[in-house]
Amino acid sequence: MKNVVAVIKTADDYSKVESAIQHAVEFVGGLDLAQKYDCIVIKINLCDFRDPNTGAITHPMFLDAFLKYLRAVFPSAEICIVESDATVARPNLFMKWFGFDRILKKWRAEWVNLTECKTFKKEIRGRYFSELDVPEIFKDSFFITLPKLKTSIVTKITCALKNQFGCLPYPDKIKFHKHLDDIIVDANLAFHPCLCLVDGVIGMVGIQGPTFGTPKRMGLVISGVDPVAVDSFCARILGFNPYFIGHIRKASHTGIGSMHYKVIGDSTYDLKIDAEWGYTEALMMRIAQWLRNRSQRR
Repeated sequence: MKNVVAVIKTADDYSKVESAIQHAVEFVGGLDLAQKYDCIVIKINLCDFRDPNTGAITHPMFLDAFLKYLRAVFPSAEICIVESDATVARPNLFMKWFGFDRILKKWRAEWVNLTECKTFKKEIRGRYFSELDVPEIFKDSFFITLPKLKTSIVTKITCALKNQFGCLPYPDKIKFHKHLDDIIVDANLAFHPCLCLVDGVIGMVGIQGPTFGTPKRMGLVISGVDPVAVDSFCARILGFNPYFIGHIRKASHTGIGSMHYKVIGDSTYDLKIDAEWGYTEALMMRIAQWLRNRSQRR
């Protein structure tokens, strides 16, 4: 059950996403374990000031539907929505500009900027770090990662595993980019999600993501409890072999999860078209870049 990935097809405009979320969560075991914890922590993705319909950030309608489902299951639970500052990200502003503050108030959830939290030292056997600063909110919490299905010019894809990089409370994260694959692995050792719920209703493709990626209406909700298995499947959807994505391969070798997965839910046969399209687009864009570089050298 651990390496199961659930795939639910839905409308590509968030009109039916509530039902898709419920099925996706229940297919991988539901939320019964969350009852044992004092708090439910949800890590969204507010990495930049980009319209949600670009596929770059968490869509407010996706979070709204998920919180509605959570409140139906846990009427009185403490729910915290979290994100941290980064080199170009100011989530305290972004959450207001995109209306997340109204959604949180509607479902009685709290906003927490992890950069502003008290932290404790957590020892890890990491690839880069031996210990990390962990915000205290993660103590005795049921942690749900809520990533987007999108590409990245730096790491090829950015999905469940990389979303935990944003849990690091350090604002100047760009300094870690030279060792990004290793640090993503370390972040998942310190912040291992209990549930991964991927917003692929509007995703992003293209090797220039997320800043210059291309929005793509995919109509998918993807879930799992193993972030390596989830990302391995998502890599295929986006047109990549997961073995050649450094942070996925290293996370698997470190024991965070498995690159081997079993897909349940809706048929994924037609999704192979997206994968073939992704490979072709990536190849053509790399050829175009090579030709431009060659022309400039002459």
